Amino acid sequence: MNAELWAVSLSGLAWTIVYLALIYRAVKDKSYGMPLIPLALNFAWEVVFSVVYPPAGTGVAGTLVNAVWMICDAGIIITYFMYGYKYFNNRYRISKREWVIYSGTAFLTAFGIMLTGGPFFGQFQNYFKNHIFQGAIFIAYIQNLIISICFLLMIWERQSNEGQSLTIGIFKCIGTGLTVGIYYLFVLHQGHAYLMNIIVGVTFILDLVYIKTIYKQLKVEGINPWKRF
Repeated sequence: MNAELWAVSLSGLAWTIVYLALIYRAVKDKSYGMPLIPLALNFAWEVVFSVVYPPAGTGVAGTLVNAVWMICDAGIIITYFMYGYKYFNNRYRISKREWVIYSGTAFLTAFGIMLTGGPFFGQFQNYFKNHIFQGAIFIAYIQNLIISICFLLMIWERQSNEGQSLTIGIFKCIGTGLTVGIYYLFVLHQGHAYLMNIIVGVTFILDLVYIKTIYKQLKVEGINPWKRF
């Protein structure tokens, strides 16, 4: 098994655990765990780069990982529409109809970004080797930075553990920075991708901050962080 396949497989396993934990916590807490913008971007990425532009290089493994993520994300979307409105109503005082329209617009916009973004970045020969999926990988890392920012904002805003767990934080960190992040920086680009250094590095730091934050929040609420999936 080559380095890319190892990275994809380990990342796939870690992120699958994250998705399952998000669904589990959402149902248990009657909440939702992934903020709207990264949820829309994630789902669009997985659909587009599983069906429209399937991955090359990782073969069946890469396609299977993306397909599993796509199915899991569908479950997270269901929990978002089941439990999400109360948060938006409390925060922004919008009607349910407006919330549905705004949410639908976010998903449509995300699909537009993915359908056009892969080919756009892939056209740059020097960096993405004129390959759409290499552009998709770059988009994925920008998404992960957005996810890390939004997760922190969500827990700071809620001031509670609703929809969240230490499991989610730890395996998100493993699935991004400690697997494919290391591969992308030090194997694929031999450590010279300076923009990627910043994106992956900041994402990793934010993930550590999130892990610390959710750990402290759970302790404040009298919950053992290590026993909460």
